Amino acid sequence: MKKNLVKSLAIASAVISIYSIVNIVSPTNVIAKEISNTVSNEMSKKASYDNVDTLIEKGRYNTKYNYLKRMEKYYPNAMAYFDKVTINPQGNDFYINNPKVELDGEPSMNYLEDVYVGKALLTNDTQQEQKLKSQSFTCKNTDTVTATTTHTVGTSIQATAKFTVPFNETGVSLTTSYSFANTNTNTNSKEITHNVPSQDILVPANTTVEVIAYLKKVNVKGNVKLVGQVSGSEWGEIPSYLAFPRDGYKFSLSDTVNKSDLNEDGTININGKGNYSAVMGDELIVKVRNLNTNNVQEYVIPVDKKEKSNDSNIVKYRSLYIKAPGIK
Repeated sequence: MKKNLVKSLAIASAVISIYSIVNIVSPTNVIAKEISNTVSNEMSKKASYDNVDTLIEKGRYNTKYNYLKRMEKYYPNAMAYFDKVTINPQGNDFYINNPKVELDGEPSMNYLEDVYVGKALLTNDTQQEQKLKSQSFTCKNTDTVTATTTHTVGTSIQATAKFTVPFNETGVSLTTSYSFANTNTNTNSKEITHNVPSQDILVPANTTVEVIAYLKKVNVKGNVKLVGQVSGSEWGEIPSYLAFPRDGYKFSLSDTVNKSDLNEDGTININGKGNYSAVMGDELIVKVRNLNTNNVQEYVIPVDKKEKSNDSNIVKYRSLYIKAPGIK
């Protein structure tokens, strides 16, 4: 499961790149893609800030400081009134560009109690090995994912981004969303129908076998990063105080950080944190027990990708040719 999980993560991350590779693209598109990748790589090298509110407060502080510095030309002790002078914000155009959720490290996995799917007895009362068919089975199971924002990027800018948990053997994916501004928890669930066709089982002569199908459930937990680029400005007024005149102000978020921390487009990288916990069906197992010898053999029944249902909430499995214990 862990190897498949890591493989699934790699596949999920590479889907867009693979799509571009297998389709013929014009030289212009190739150049555009290379430029886009270069810009993305350059952004990832820049410093990342974890609280926009702090940057906004810094902008307001600098605004008041610069205002009183100008007033010192007329009132040498103007800076002594720093805590008395106020700022009244009147509007802003702050926004987060390209908010997205990225995996942060490898997830952990813990197998839970199996889900019973079905049971059948097959008896071969002849003197020769015989191929018998088990009955088909169907079961319903609810997959659930819970996502929590543990560290916001600040409450001043509202943004959300979706995240899909794709890594399980059934191919079922669960989608949830994260808030960049609120430490809230989202829980999404969906009922999945698992359809297991009859299996061809070769049974020894004069033998009864027990066939049990069950679904393994797994709890997958991990962490995520909430990333994006923030920009925008705030404007308002500084009310008059004593002899200090009223004044208007405006500052940009780009004014609150070192110029070396800015992306080429003047945006600032931000970084929040979150986690997720998904409980979902993983592998469909058929256990065949020879009741004469009590020997057991287990088989993983793969998903039938050729007969994939149009309904994403239905999983269809393949029919295998299985040798019961006692068959050489």
